[in-house]
Amino acid sequence: MVLDAVLSADQLEVIGFLDDDQEKWGSEVLGFPVLGPIENLEAIAREKDAAGCTIAIGDNYIRESLFRTICGKGIEVFGVAHPASCVSRFAELGKGVVILAGAVVNAGTTIDDNVCINTRASIDHDNHLSYSCHVFPNATLAGNVTVGEFSYVGSGAVIIPGKKVGRFAYCGAGAVIVEDVAEGTKVVGVPAKTIGSQTARPLPVK
Repeated sequence: MVLDAVLSADQLEVIGFLDDDQEKWGSEVLGFPVLGPIENLEAIAREKDAAGCTIAIGDNYIRESLFRTICGKGIEVFGVAHPASCVSRFAELGKGVVILAGAVVNAGTTIDDNVCINTRASIDHDNHLSYSCHVFPNATLAGNVTVGEFSYVGSGAVIIPGKKVGRFAYCGAGAVIVEDVAEGTKVVGVPAKTIGSQTARPLPVK
C-alpha cells in the first residue's frame, strides 16, 4: 500500500524493499527487489546512492523504533501522501507521515512525525495527531480531536468533536468515542467503554 502511494505520487524513485525476513531476500514484492535486512540500510543507501527511505510498517512501536534509529543515522525518512487522498493546504505534516488512498485531512490539523493515516480515514479540522499514532481505515475524527502518542484509532471508529485520546490508548474497531479516553486504556463499543489497559510501550533504541 505504501509502495502504491509512493509510485502514484510520482515524486520518488523506488530502489527496493528492506525486510528482516531472510526468506524474502532476493525475491520481489510487486516487481521490486527485497535487498536484505533493515540493518543494511546504511550500506545499501551508499551503494545505491539512495536519498532516504519510507517506512511501511503499521505497528506503532516497530515503526517508531525504526524511525528513531534511521533518523539517528542521518538518513532521511520520507513522508508520502497518496494522490487520491485530500490534504488541506492549511494542514501541517511532520516528517515521515504516511497518508493512504482516500484519506482526508482538513484545514488546521497538525500531524506530528511518523504518523500513519490509513485508507479512507477522515481527519476533520483542527485535529492534532501526536507522534507515532495510527488512524486505521474508515475511522472518522470530527473537529478539535487530539490523538495521543502511540495511540491507535481502529477501523471505522468515530470520535466526536473536542475529545482527547490519551497516549498509548487503543480505540477498537467501530467504537464511538463520546468521552475522553484515558492514557493507556482500551475502549470498545457504542458508546465506547473501557475494557482494560494497553500495556505496550516503545522499546529503547538498541
